[in-house]
Amino acid sequence: MTFQNLHRYALIFGIIFIFLLSYDAILAFFNDGKFGVGVGSIVLLINPILLGCYTFGCHSFRHLIGGGTDCLSCNKLRYHTWRKVSFLNERHMLFAWVSLFWVGFADVYVRLVSMGVITDLNTWGI
Repeated sequence: MTFQNLHRYALIFGIIFIFLLSYDAILAFFNDGKFGVGVGSIVLLINPILLGCYTFGCHSFRHLIGGGTDCLSCNKLRYHTWRKVSFLNERHMLFAWVSLFWVGFADVYVRLVSMGVITDLNTWGI
């Protein structure tokens, strides 16, 4: 294993983490089995979206989609996916900074709600 491949292995863990955060975000829309929307559930939903834009815009993911082929445009689905990933890749640093600050904001928001410092506005009436 070369040192350069570590980034590709980190990508796998990042994708798994995004799916876990997405699952948690979906659960945040339910309180005692009742569907509702709160500021906290929106905050937790935006979290994996921004992290996903950052992760799926990574050059390792872009290479995974479009690398290792002589004719990328011959496979329309692969080419279309590569173009979308390239769009994210062009904004990789922007998503890095925005997702970094959003993760911090989400953590502080959840902490303050759990401590009772602020109240989460929601449709459950809690």
